[in-house]
Amino acid sequence: MPESRGSLLQASLVRLVRRGAWAHAGRLLAKSHSAEIAEVLDRLTRSDRKAVFDLLDSAEARAEVLALLEFAARADLLGEFDPEMSAQILRHMPPDDAADVLRELPRETSDNILGAIGDAAEDIESLLGYTEDTAGAIMSTEFFALPESLTAKEAVERLQQRQDTEASFYVYVVDDRSYLVGVLSLRQLILQPPYTLLKDCMVGEPIRVRTDDDQEEVAQLVARYDLLAVPVVDHSNVLVGVVTVDDVIDVMREEATEDILKMAGTTWEEVKSPGVFRGAWIRFPWLAASFAGGFGGILLLARFEDVIQQTLALTFFLPIILGMGGNVASQCAMVVVRGLATGRLEVSSVGRIIGHEFGTSLLLAVTFSFALGIVATYLGFGPRHFPIVVSLGMFVAITIAAMLGTTLPLLFSRLGADPAIASGPFVTTSTDIVGIAMFCLVAYLML
Repeated sequence: MPESRGSLLQASLVRLVRRGAWAHAGRLLAKSHSAEIAEVLDRLTRSDRKAVFDLLDSAEARAEVLALLEFAARADLLGEFDPEMSAQILRHMPPDDAADVLRELPRETSDNILGAIGDAAEDIESLLGYTEDTAGAIMSTEFFALPESLTAKEAVERLQQRQDTEASFYVYVVDDRSYLVGVLSLRQLILQPPYTLLKDCMVGEPIRVRTDDDQEEVAQLVARYDLLAVPVVDHSNVLVGVVTVDDVIDVMREEATEDILKMAGTTWEEVKSPGVFRGAWIRFPWLAASFAGGFGGILLLARFEDVIQQTLALTFFLPIILGMGGNVASQCAMVVVRGLATGRLEVSSVGRIIGHEFGTSLLLAVTFSFALGIVATYLGFGPRHFPIVVSLGMFVAITIAAMLGTTLPLLFSRLGADPAIASGPFVTTSTDIVGIAMFCLVAYLML
């Protein structure tokens, strides 16, 4: 496989920096795209990252790269500068990106930087006032908003005078109270006859979100209606910002990563604050729950000691039955969690979700139970009807695992908790305990 541009750029920059060839490294950076530089910086060690970032020749270039970096790298780099230098960089960033960076820094550091920015920090401070992970926290305050009384010609002239607006996909129409009343795409606007009033050609009652709406709900809305941006209003319906599609992509990536981490029994905190002891402390509760569940499995097996002693071959098949049950439960849980996260599945459709997953798992249970029965018959372990025992044990374990993997995320979501929590060690541990209980119970009743 050929090396990526990022890998080649990284190798070249590291080699030049470590040789002290600063002029050559600077020229290489000047020819590279900001996204490529950010990709390289995310891979470098902290010291190399700082050395390369210092070679960027302007605060504007640094701002472009900083906005594209991962959160840990951004906080490290900005924390290395004095407040005045950090303020120069943030002045060249859109307010929403600057606020996002400042949230990652200690409160005292961010306050010092805001003080150095001066009057230009007003928009950034307003965004910092919103709760993290809400529409208000990720919105941009740069957008086109025009009075409904303007004509199309006047609107175009107004837009031509504005050159500092990042979110330029739509023109939002407001009344004399700044209430959002309509929207027009730029294409729709320029195709209107010159003297058509905006209120006569706008799309009324546009899709909107409120400042306190969760960012994941905003991302689902943008994806569902295929929007390039969605307006954000306050509780009075006053237009205060827009969430653009690039912010939505970041949210989707962040939420997907968060779900994966929760499924694995860890959190964003470990990624943001790496460290051996901190990481162990964050993972400990989940692993402790798995440990307790495993101990519960030992107690269950001890209760069926007589059955196991009479037919020792049961223990030969226990790993495959538990493994299959755990895998089926994880698959069902992941399907449900991602469906809930993307809005494809609704908690209100519980019957349909359970029916689909149970039907799929039932077909798999029949297939693998039959296959295990054939294997047990071929191996010749245990009494004559032993293959039926292990086959039935596999069937029961898979079907119950499917029910647990499907219903636990739905239950967590109904209770207001993150369904991804149910898809990690929680599902695995509960599936193992129930699988052991069901398999031993079947063996007890039939043997």
